[in-house]
Amino acid sequence: MSNNTKWLASVQSLEEAQSLNECLPDILDMKQPAQGALGALPLDVVKNVVKWASGRCLTSATVGDLPMQVQFIEPAIMKMAETGVDYVKVGLFGGDEQAECLQELTPVIKQLNTPVIAVTFADRHYEKDVIKQVLQTGFSGVMIDTAEKNGRSLLDLWSVDALTDFVNVVKDAQQLCGLAGALRIDDIATLRTLQPDYLGFRSALCPDRKRNGTLSVTLAKTIASALQ
Repeated sequence: MSNNTKWLASVQSLEEAQSLNECLPDILDMKQPAQGALGALPLDVVKNVVKWASGRCLTSATVGDLPMQVQFIEPAIMKMAETGVDYVKVGLFGGDEQAECLQELTPVIKQLNTPVIAVTFADRHYEKDVIKQVLQTGFSGVMIDTAEKNGRSLLDLWSVDALTDFVNVVKDAQQLCGLAGALRIDDIATLRTLQPDYLGFRSALCPDRKRNGTLSVTLAKTIASALQ
């Protein structure tokens, strides 16, 4: 089946980004795997990758595993946007403060020139209403990921039917939709039939699926080929 599903690769340094030069993803996604699901890289590292990637591919970067409080998230979004990255990613880690935080972030996100992507987590408490609220907040898209990096993949946690519903809700709102979370290369055939905009990879790019390890251009080529 042919569709337009693209892919992103999470990198933690300029060297890692450059190591994929033979087979660049559609988006170079920047995060620090050792610091959690969405650990943030230093701004200087992000700037260097953005500069190198210009004209080669798009870029995204996470703001870190932050509490759902606007006083932490707003400045993190603003600083990351100043790097020139194409997309800023913000994790929604749940909790009693999340709804209020999203409401307070609405004017910030809507006034920002850089698109902001919300990241929800398949292994955290999830309510469908959250996606609708996120889309009203001004986010340009929603990704689903896994918070705990324990080897359990997205398809271990959610059924294909549940993922189909997620993709449809986001795409019906005409926003970007991404699926990630310890995805395996063998998952691509199933997930691309759901027609998300992006599939995200880190562990699948690393030998022995060790997400804190080095990246393999051979594995990158395998992923790219599976999405053709």
